[in-house]
Amino acid sequence: MSEVASSQIEPPSDSPQLVRLPMVLVAAALAAGIGAGYAMSLPVGFWAALAIAALVVAAVTFARPHLHLLTALAVGVAIAALGATHVRMKFHSVPADHIVTYTSGHRTLATVRGRIVSAPQVVENNSALAGYSKPPQTVFILSADAIKAGDGWAKASGLLRVTVNEPAPRLSAGQRVTAAGWIGRFSPPANPGQFDWARAARRDGLWVQLSVPVADGVEVSSADALSSPARAMWRLRAGARQHLHSAGGGDDGDLLTALILGERSPALRKLNETMVRAGVAHFLSISGLHLGIFLGFVYLTCRLMMLSPRRAATAVLVVLACYVLLAEPRAPLLRSALMATAVCIATIARRKVSHLNALAVAAVVLLAADPMQLLSPGFQLSFAIVAGLMVFAEPVKRWMFSRFILRRGLMVFRNDQRAGRWVYYSLAGWLMTAAAMSLTAYMVAAPLVALHFGIFTPYAPLLSVLLLPIVAAVLVVGHVSLALAGVLPGLAYSVGQVAGGLAGGMAWAIGWLDYLPGLSYALRPVTVAWVGLCYAVMLLVLSARRLRYGRAAAALLAVVLVTVTINTQRTAPPPELAELNVLAVGKGQCVLLRTPSGRTFLLDAGTQSGYDVAQRVLLPFVRARRLPGPSAAFISHANTDHYNALPALLGHGRPALLRPRQLTSVYLNDYFGLANDHAGGALSQQMLADLTGAGVEIIRLRAGDRVQLDDRTHVEAIWPGPDMPADMSVNDRSLVLRITCDDRSVIVAGDIKQDAMTALLAGDVSLLAADAIILPHHGGWSPALPALVAAVDPAVVLRSSSRPAPIPDSQVTRREFFESLRQQRRYYTTAEHGWLQLTFGRGKCEVTTMRSATTR
Repeated sequence: MSEVASSQIEPPSDSPQLVRLPMVLVAAALAAGIGAGYAMSLPVGFWAALAIAALVVAAVTFARPHLHLLTALAVGVAIAALGATHVRMKFHSVPADHIVTYTSGHRTLATVRGRIVSAPQVVENNSALAGYSKPPQTVFILSADAIKAGDGWAKASGLLRVTVNEPAPRLSAGQRVTAAGWIGRFSPPANPGQFDWARAARRDGLWVQLSVPVADGVEVSSADALSSPARAMWRLRAGARQHLHSAGGGDDGDLLTALILGERSPALRKLNETMVRAGVAHFLSISGLHLGIFLGFVYLTCRLMMLSPRRAATAVLVVLACYVLLAEPRAPLLRSALMATAVCIATIARRKVSHLNALAVAAVVLLAADPMQLLSPGFQLSFAIVAGLMVFAEPVKRWMFSRFILRRGLMVFRNDQRAGRWVYYSLAGWLMTAAAMSLTAYMVAAPLVALHFGIFTPYAPLLSVLLLPIVAAVLVVGHVSLALAGVLPGLAYSVGQVAGGLAGGMAWAIGWLDYLPGLSYALRPVTVAWVGLCYAVMLLVLSARRLRYGRAAAALLAVVLVTVTINTQRTAPPPELAELNVLAVGKGQCVLLRTPSGRTFLLDAGTQSGYDVAQRVLLPFVRARRLPGPSAAFISHANTDHYNALPALLGHGRPALLRPRQLTSVYLNDYFGLANDHAGGALSQQMLADLTGAGVEIIRLRAGDRVQLDDRTHVEAIWPGPDMPADMSVNDRSLVLRITCDDRSVIVAGDIKQDAMTALLAGDVSLLAADAIILPHHGGWSPALPALVAAVDPAVVLRSSSRPAPIPDSQVTRREFFESLRQQRRYYTTAEHGWLQLTFGRGKCEVTTMRSATTR
């Protein structure tokens, strides 16, 4: 070998190779900018000026090698500023003709013309709770073309959610329709901890909703301006959906459609809730796992047909393009599709691909198209899990199975021991990889799940491994059925039935998960900083061996994480004064009392608005305020809008051995649930049986009884007395309670009406004197109501109601009474102010509302 040739041979180096990941840095800068633009109330001009200044700095320093670090920093700042500008414009501004510009804070009648862009879904609102369920509704997304809100049609753009208050089976995606109903903006949350549907809708590009009373309010237009390719695409989507649903049948068809096409039916709500509690809800959305199984099957099939890797990758690209056209274009699918495209293109071009770089490219493309996706829990979980698998999966695998891997490498198998060799090398390798990936995905997702959903799921890694084979089987068989639908429909239907059976088996297995003790634990709120601390600990543990004092730093940071976590899960300290929280539940009443000892009590808990008030309002409020669960409840009477939140507190629908035991006693009047109480009905009797079956102590109250809640707070029953007439209505039998803390008191009057008010006023009116009152019957009018309020003589008047109906001019007395409340007393309603908190005791009686930050 010549000296020239030998001099060109580089000696081997033990130093690690530097992997360039430029798109990772771009994606990180863009995400940071979007987050900053969303969180900081700075004008668009500031971010735009910052981006221009950073680009000028980058241009000036680019030609100077010694300033390349400054150049890179300036480019990063410019990308972040552009991301902030993008999100501010996306979240806080709309085009001049956007349909939201035709709306205000109040709903108005309007007619909207446009095209249905999502598959209409029928939402069954029949709740397991007692009473007041809504009829089924049809929900879809409409892309507006024009609106008629006054004289003539006006051009409009933008998306709106349409809710038809009846099933509308004739509607389908792609149709051009004209819908007439009540249009308005989404309402912000009315209670602390309640899910912000308005903000979530804005993240999805929805600013407006339209409520159509009847199915005939949506008229399908005969004219269709769709181009032939677009019409073909809609027909293909509809045909694929119909094939999967009919092959599976019923709920199995809905589950099969969700797994294959990503269209999650409202009928899967209960199944989805169980999967969320178990930590395996990711199986219901199309993600990298689903697409990896599907495309891996396609690639393997092509290779078995003796196609080269390049041709197999080309076939995968074609199949992927067809699949993206059929499925719902959601963020996890688009992210996975972009990554798969990058890998296929690299295979075709015979170039190596960095999976982290491909993931970053997918993030940049999706965020550039819609920066609001960064704020979506699904987007965050999708990218975090995939990135975590790329970074942590192999180290976790070595940590879990290092000894077995070492022993396996030293084992020698003879030619006649092929089965043992396959078990030890192939099967064991697959199982180790699956276990490591499941644990890694769980570790990476757990902080975000705690942040967004407030639960901890200890079984998730094991359940993911156990459910993976059946999910893979459903996906493979379902996709084969879908592929055969166009050429061999009979065979496709038979194969689809197999896929539906597998989906039914999956649903059956998931249904048994509720019997696992400790399936999930509810967490109190954590912060974004806590999530960042969790990921910092993971990264430090991963790189501890490479850093000086790395293990010590990792141990110290882990101790900090444990300390912070314990602190976040502590209950709020007891209040100095009693706190009476009137939650906004629409048509109903839900009141939570917290005493100075820190205990919580319910004073009615229900609604007739047709939703689960416990899961949507009460329990999120308790979690957000870091309160202990209520230990006792006072239920005024047997109307379900005052007690239908109780089943959730008893673990209604869960196995008896796993139901919570937090609610220990319930206080009722002398008539609730008794066989001779025909006014209360069978529902109250069922509720009483449920309470007794759950081991809850039933205590009957009547006028003169007193319950001591703590050393400073007690409850007195003022009504009904033992001699109440037998023909009084269920409302007039309501418990009237007076809650006293120190020297201040409040009257909670249930739903009493004219007869009960008259009887109370005929007795000792001194018992009614209080500093505040919750108006009886949600503020409904009775001729004796002004006299009752005068007898109480409160400084504060509270009212739990939905939007109050306008008072006709002919009802002068009623109008004057409510006007006097506003002028002469401090008058608050949940319809106007949202959540109301009355703080009373030690000479104070103050009110805080959801709509105002001031305390009076």
